[in-house]
Amino acid sequence: MLTCVKTAIGKTEMMDLPIPKAGPGEIVIKTAMCTVCGSDMHFLDEIPNEILAILAPNSAVPQGFLMGHEAVGTVHEVGPGVRRVQVGDRVISSCLTACGSCVHCVRGDFSVCTGGGGTLFGCQAEYFAVPFADVTVAKVPPEISDENAVLATDIMSTGFGAIDRAELKFGDSVAIFAQGPVGLCATAGARARGAGLIITVESIPERIEMSKRLGANIVINPKEKDPVSEILTLTNMEGVDVAVEAVGTPATFDGVTRAVRRGGTASFVGLYGAVPQVSMFTMTHSFYHRRMVSTLCPSGHDRMSHLLNLLRWGKMDLGPLFTHRMKLADAPKAYDLFRSKQGGVLKIAITP
Repeated sequence: MLTCVKTAIGKTEMMDLPIPKAGPGEIVIKTAMCTVCGSDMHFLDEIPNEILAILAPNSAVPQGFLMGHEAVGTVHEVGPGVRRVQVGDRVISSCLTACGSCVHCVRGDFSVCTGGGGTLFGCQAEYFAVPFADVTVAKVPPEISDENAVLATDIMSTGFGAIDRAELKFGDSVAIFAQGPVGLCATAGARARGAGLIITVESIPERIEMSKRLGANIVINPKEKDPVSEILTLTNMEGVDVAVEAVGTPATFDGVTRAVRRGGTASFVGLYGAVPQVSMFTMTHSFYHRRMVSTLCPSGHDRMSHLLNLLRWGKMDLGPLFTHRMKLADAPKAYDLFRSKQGGVLKIAITP
């Protein structure tokens, strides 16, 4: 099968590798569509293969490391013990797998599984294997497009998770720093949850327009105005009820901690892969009497089923986030395009 493999820091190649076999509790999915995620860029550009092989040993191959964790497809093979799906079902898998039986999974916190779960790799291929399928995989209703379905595996769940964990209430004000794919999903999630004023921070024109399309009332361009000063002005110098950091930079971390009101919540879903340390301003507006939460992608079949129901019945269409289309053979070029942020790229639909 054609497979995207990371061979060195910043470099991927397409290779012909054997189709995986489904072991106990596993399934193999034939890919209909996959995509590149911001966290893929962290894995590719910042983390050596030797470290990735420790984090996910089943995804290491002699040539390098299997790439990709967002995909939709049909069940090709079912391993012993799998009960929830069968061959031919159209499915998605959480980007974070979970065993279903460790102390965290029993609590329903599948994202921090300590029983063998972890990041799913290898989805940028014609076929990929998913462990713990009964916990990790959800069936996709026929009414939902591949584009919408694949987003529920990671960025939709992560963006909405930023809003969920912040416990945003009807009418609350929210500021979301960065409108990449995860930030845009946080914007859509805030609107779906019933936020009042939604302020977003973004400088790329295409992302500004998409932010407005998905629910932002006001978009602040940080190249033109200081976001924190503008947010304070818009909120009578109090700050927003909820501030979300959705990219993972020291500047946006600092902005979120200073834009949230006293008694409010700062919610972090950005990945700080290349940032070893962040610091926080300790005077007003920051730090004191604020709640701070951070969130990995909420995972598991129940979570994805709820998101799929929202896509199916909630009059929500996130398909416009897909701005480009490529073939699997061109996956290395997709990484280059995604890294460049040129041409208005948000998400890239990659098909076999």
